[in-house]
Amino acid sequence: MCPMRFGRWATFAAALLTPLPSLAQVSYLARFEMEKPTYLMGEPIFSKFTIRNTGSQTFQFVFRTPSRVLARELESEPRFRLTGAARHLLPDPAPKPCGGAAGTVVYGSVTLPPGQAHTERWLLDQWARFTSPGRYRVHAERRLPLFALDPRTQQPSKRPVAYALALDELSFELVPATDAQLRSTFQPFLETLRDPKKTHPAEAMLVITTLPKPFFLSELVAAASPSSADRWDRKLALEGLARLGTPAAWKAILAIAQGKNANPASPEKDGSLRAYAILLLAEKGNAAFLPPMLEMVSKVHGEVRDSLLRALGFFQDPRAHQALFDQLHSESSTDRMNAILGLKNLGTKETIPALMAMLNDPEPQVRQVANFALAGLTGKKFALSNKASPEEAARLAADWHAWWRQNAASFFPPRPPSCREW
Repeated sequence: MCPMRFGRWATFAAALLTPLPSLAQVSYLARFEMEKPTYLMGEPIFSKFTIRNTGSQTFQFVFRTPSRVLARELESEPRFRLTGAARHLLPDPAPKPCGGAAGTVVYGSVTLPPGQAHTERWLLDQWARFTSPGRYRVHAERRLPLFALDPRTQQPSKRPVAYALALDELSFELVPATDAQLRSTFQPFLETLRDPKKTHPAEAMLVITTLPKPFFLSELVAAASPSSADRWDRKLALEGLARLGTPAAWKAILAIAQGKNANPASPEKDGSLRAYAILLLAEKGNAAFLPPMLEMVSKVHGEVRDSLLRALGFFQDPRAHQALFDQLHSESSTDRMNAILGLKNLGTKETIPALMAMLNDPEPQVRQVANFALAGLTGKKFALSNKASPEEAARLAADWHAWWRQNAASFFPPRPPSCREW
């Protein structure tokens, strides 16, 4: 298919938006294209985005490492729509996780003088799950704000002077592959991770965690381990292990959650990593993970303990439920708050009486969290001020009890949204 391009009228669009700082013109050519016409089934599938400065004015735009952002409304992000031979939309491999979308995005900037080009590679496997060989189509689009660079001050304009528009219809074919062929395909990415001199392994990490294979399990475990260098976010490696989904991969995640081989020199980082491992185990929801997690309740503290109590709510198991009910009587107000949030994660009406009882907790923060949990479970909202007195909290509890007496028999909480399918 012939790609559709919009670079021809970029100069005119820029002139309409705002006066340029000089007589120089902003003009560009922007397009997506597939790197190859044919890919092996299971290998990384990249689409390449290129923007070329065809005008006489230097301009700037934002740039980041090519990992997908789940927030669709963010400006400058590429958007891909992938379909199979029958024009059916392919399944999206990145639904919202149980614990909410994790991580942040850090943007940099690119300065593009006249005549020069900038290229980015986007891993399409982040937008679609490919399950069989065949012919596939890609609708790719992007609206990238361009900022003029003042030649005197070298400062970018406050508002975009143009939007680089790229809108392309592409296609490619997937063909069957042998294990040996796939090993060869992934070898360059694995070598990048193994080489400590490679200071920018973001793309390699993205590939091996988006498309994990059993033959590089050891690399994923090493990338997630506390002893690994700070060349990447170790949480990404945990996600790669979860996507791999083999018993050995989940065993490695459990070991990290339990703090095995933790690095005493970086307790804060290890605590955050352990907390994320706990969340992934909870999202998987395998009953085999529950006994070691319940054993951890009496041994952990801080961020790890907070995450553990909340995560127990994702297990549909009476043992997890009882552990949370027990923590409602903890001497620690933090434990009580996290137990409330864990019970909210259960998404069942049986927790509502216990949550209403927590509206009488002596700590204002605990009362606030209980009110928040009840509102989230029921859809009913009663206001509670941040500095509510015990008397105001008592009136709130009476309102909730009155509402529950009228609605308990007929009320069923809405079904919780689905989590990632690990």
